Amino acid sequence: MTFAIAAAIGVLLFSLAHHLKTSAIVMLLGGGILAGPNGLGIVQPDTLGEALPTIIALSVAIILFEGGLTLDINEYRKASREIIQFLTVGVLVTWLGTATAIKLIFSFDWSFCLLAASLVIVTGPTVIGPLLHRIRARPKVQTILHWEGVLIDPIGVFIALLCFEYYVSSNAADSWALQAFMLRFVVGSLIGLTFGFFLDFVLRRSWVDDRQINIFVLAMAMLNFAVADMLISESGLLSVTVGGLVLGIRSTPQLREIVTYKSELKDFLIGLLFILLAANLDLAAFFDAGWRLVIVVAVIMLVVRPVNVMLSTLGTRLSFNEKLFLSWISPRGIVAASMASVFALSLKEIGASESRFVETFTFSVIAGTVVIQGFSASFVGKLLGVVRPDPNGWIIVGAHAIGRQVSQFLVRHHQQVVLIDTNALEVRAAEREGLTALNEDAMSLNPDAHPALYGCGNLIAFTANPDLNRMLCRRWSEILEGKSILRWERSGYQTDENQHLLNGDRIWEDFPLDRWMRPYSEPAPVRSQPSGENPTPSIESVLMIARNKAAIVTAPADIRDDDVEWMIFDRQKSQQSNRLPLEPENVLFSECDDLKTLYLEMLQHLENQLPELDSASMLESMWEREEDYTSLLGNGIALPHAWSADIQETKLVIARPVREVQCPLTNRSIDIVFMLLSPEGSADEHLAHLSYIARLIGSQSQREQILQATDAADLYQRITMK
Repeated sequence: MTFAIAAAIGVLLFSLAHHLKTSAIVMLLGGGILAGPNGLGIVQPDTLGEALPTIIALSVAIILFEGGLTLDINEYRKASREIIQFLTVGVLVTWLGTATAIKLIFSFDWSFCLLAASLVIVTGPTVIGPLLHRIRARPKVQTILHWEGVLIDPIGVFIALLCFEYYVSSNAADSWALQAFMLRFVVGSLIGLTFGFFLDFVLRRSWVDDRQINIFVLAMAMLNFAVADMLISESGLLSVTVGGLVLGIRSTPQLREIVTYKSELKDFLIGLLFILLAANLDLAAFFDAGWRLVIVVAVIMLVVRPVNVMLSTLGTRLSFNEKLFLSWISPRGIVAASMASVFALSLKEIGASESRFVETFTFSVIAGTVVIQGFSASFVGKLLGVVRPDPNGWIIVGAHAIGRQVSQFLVRHHQQVVLIDTNALEVRAAEREGLTALNEDAMSLNPDAHPALYGCGNLIAFTANPDLNRMLCRRWSEILEGKSILRWERSGYQTDENQHLLNGDRIWEDFPLDRWMRPYSEPAPVRSQPSGENPTPSIESVLMIARNKAAIVTAPADIRDDDVEWMIFDRQKSQQSNRLPLEPENVLFSECDDLKTLYLEMLQHLENQLPELDSASMLESMWEREEDYTSLLGNGIALPHAWSADIQETKLVIARPVREVQCPLTNRSIDIVFMLLSPEGSADEHLAHLSYIARLIGSQSQREQILQATDAADLYQRITMK
């Protein structure tokens, strides 16, 4: 019951904190103490016996392994001068300054002071993210705080592990202290490197089924920890951290999926751990430390942190008020608490008298920084004038051609825009155009982890899938604080307007924009026109209007004299576009000798890309029309086509029969089949594609060139190059 209740309370409080956009640590710490022996008594860590250290150690190992996986070496290379100084000068100031304070006030041995101080180097990103999202500091300030929290984690963890290994080793005979430390460091690092490169080797060769990759990596991480700890005691945490760092630095394939899974598992473990750890705290130890503990925490907050900031920002353009704000914000988080508890248990096992202090000190710093700084950050930010107004920037889900064109219009009129797309090539194209873009899944992205999103309060769900757009609006309407949650959707698609508050407001429904949402599409036929320039566009062709130093992101109701610029969609050019919805894998050379069988093969081929497509019923519907009116255009060309409410995007598949195939209605030979399927409500686009195909095969010379193709790749090139 202790394990089950701790897990349930932890996850519930973690979820509640995310919903309230507040620090999870405060709620978990309070919830654990309340649920533990010092409160309601429903969580009793003592009942877990010897399993408690194992649960904590394995959980921390997985958390540290996940931290290693998320290491992006490129972020260090791109880091600004201020952030680099925070990660070097700042780390040393915090570590040595805190160690000196502990030594002067508590008179512990220097090796122990350095160990305790190393635990509060890190400023947890899980605490910083929600805090920055709530207070909305100036971009420069929030960027420094965000990247300090993210990038300092592996540095702080590594220093803490080395300090721990050295302190444990120093408890042996003095003559063997250095040798024991070096042995732990070398063995732990070698085993971590071995497991890391082994996992990288296996994953790169796809030896593990995609459905088992996550559990395979999890099991190997746990085995890494156990083997290292078995060979040399207390070397497991260092080893598993090194293993995670190897995968992170190597950018192993499937890393995104692994990190997503580990991130979810980490949240579960953090919730469980914090309830168990808070419930297991010896509150008497806090009172025993008395005023000296309060003084140490005050020195860390009011002396060590300001000195850190002032030295780290020497020679920068930050204002004095911005430096003061940075000096006030430095909350510690999950990693510090977890490692402190593991270290305390390990120190207790080897009989170290200071074991209680490690946990007491670390949790005091966490409570002091998170509670005092967290709740006062907004007030201090406003007092110092470093807080921005309410977020009015835009998130556009879709970095495709038309998404980038819309973004450029908004940016030109002083709007902050962040594009989100899972297609890395489209994201890079956006970045080349000077736009801010994230290569992420907008349905699962954590906004607290991306400082670029802190100034965004509005969203356009701009994908070709209307159901996905609705889900995006539903998710982000609970996150964003702006007034506009919008989605693109063609007219004719069924909708419940009573659900607009959840699904977002529909925009640009009369514009066939999905043709330019395909990957690698050419720019859409849109243009910008300053107001007053003739001819004045019709309101039916206007996508957006710049007015009063802002952009109206919708199909506007009118055109006025105070308009600055219009974004216009050229319908005539859109109908002349030569872009077919054709992909290389949808060009087939078929062995079928019967037209109906050939149609079925083509539909089944598309079924893999359109899971909602029922090939059997579509064939039946298509064949009924075939028996009444042939799709044969003449000259050996067949063009079956249909609309369907079951599909969300237009698809073209082309088949070239290797054997002779005859039209059953005319008994004429068919040399090539163009099959076009479109969603209901996309009549304009459908007819435009049919018209282009008709022009493509209209002349005898073009038909002959197309029919001379020797394979599917050649046929694709001959069609798309026309």
